[in-house]
Amino acid sequence: MSQIQTMKKTVNQLRQEANIQRIPVSQACDDLMKYCNEHQKTDVLVTGMSPSDNPYRDIKGCVIIW
Repeated sequence: MSQIQTMKKTVNQLRQEANIQRIPVSQACDDLMKYCNEHQKTDVLVTGMSPSDNPYRDIKGCVIIW
């Protein structure tokens, strides 16, 4: 890739990044805390999971003795 192509690619990337909407960290934290509080009742990490719904539970199978 030539230097001109590399520079054009860099300029395009910088233009895209300049157009990203940014918000203050304090607002992002408030939004995140609000979201967490609204969804905590359905969050499996907070409320836990029913053993019957757990896809990672140990499956008890049949044991055959010879």
